[in-house]
Amino acid sequence: MKNNSRKSKIFQAALFGVSVGFLVYFCVSGNNLFLLAGSLPGLNMMWLVGAFGCVALNWVMDGRIIQCLVGHGRAEGYTFRQAFKVTMVGQYFNSITPYAVAGQPMQLVSLIRQGVPSGAAISSLVRKFLVYQTTITGFSLLVILVKYQFFQQKIQGFMALAVIGFVYQAAVVAVLALFTFSPGFTTRLIEGVVWLLTRIRVVKDPQQTSRHVRDQLQFYLESNRQMKDSRALTARVYGCTLVQLTALFSVPFFIYKAFHSPGLPLADMIAAQSFVTMVSSYTPLPGAAGAAEGSFLVLFQMFFSDKIIRQAMLLWRLIAYYSCILVGAFFAGFDSRKERQKSGPGRRNGSPVADKGVK
Repeated sequence: MKNNSRKSKIFQAALFGVSVGFLVYFCVSGNNLFLLAGSLPGLNMMWLVGAFGCVALNWVMDGRIIQCLVGHGRAEGYTFRQAFKVTMVGQYFNSITPYAVAGQPMQLVSLIRQGVPSGAAISSLVRKFLVYQTTITGFSLLVILVKYQFFQQKIQGFMALAVIGFVYQAAVVAVLALFTFSPGFTTRLIEGVVWLLTRIRVVKDPQQTSRHVRDQLQFYLESNRQMKDSRALTARVYGCTLVQLTALFSVPFFIYKAFHSPGLPLADMIAAQSFVTMVSSYTPLPGAAGAAEGSFLVLFQMFFSDKIIRQAMLLWRLIAYYSCILVGAFFAGFDSRKERQKSGPGRRNGSPVADKGVK
């Protein structure tokens, strides 16, 4: 167990090191970081603050979504301050792990530490994931339908990558729909996968594994039923998610205007950023390192001049990605320190989760 944990940490550290390596490469290549630092005094600070504001609005909307879902799933009140803390914990771990796999598990831990029952916490996170995936897939489909000809004329062959990214996102929604409308088939499918993993000695206790997965499926079905029963809640959560994505996709436009660039191609740049997200979504590196920067350079060459596009890309990554690590690290570290201070002799292994009977 300890060896596996050590190997996992080494692997994750290596992946994060590769991601940082991409940043260093783009900073050093062509003296981009030096040029960006030299151009900062000449930027329009109002638009630059707007870019940071878009990222902050993304965080605020995410916190509001968590507050709505958790508050709906438990009797007592749940404050925005608590929800925002969970948001930033998720932002941090999403940013430093491949495919953002650690974000939701760490948010679950944070919710339980706040006293949210484990069932309500899991239910809220599952519903949030469902809403986010369906919203971003619908957003991407709309952009492809409306802006396909525009991008196809500007960048030959690149649309194929965007379509692949869209199919990847749509596949996740299809799996969620399968869970919703065919739980019997899903249960048999799960049992078949567990049987296969047992035969190849990946799973050692098939009965316990099957029972655990079925329990999680029931959580998902119950969460989906609650969403259907509350139309007002559904409208609020979907509305906040749409604002969240639009704000995040608007960051390159504010950077564009910060460089005193002409015109107001807001809709086109939101569409371009959604394509960047689609293309980089299936990259197995923290923050989609490499793919995010490369796709930005390819797509946004339509808007930025050759002299500033690399500086704009670095500024975009610093604002939209590395800010999540810097700000999120404070909340994640504060949460860990606070938990250590609370742990005492009456708590098993110093864990409040153990006291609540959460397995």
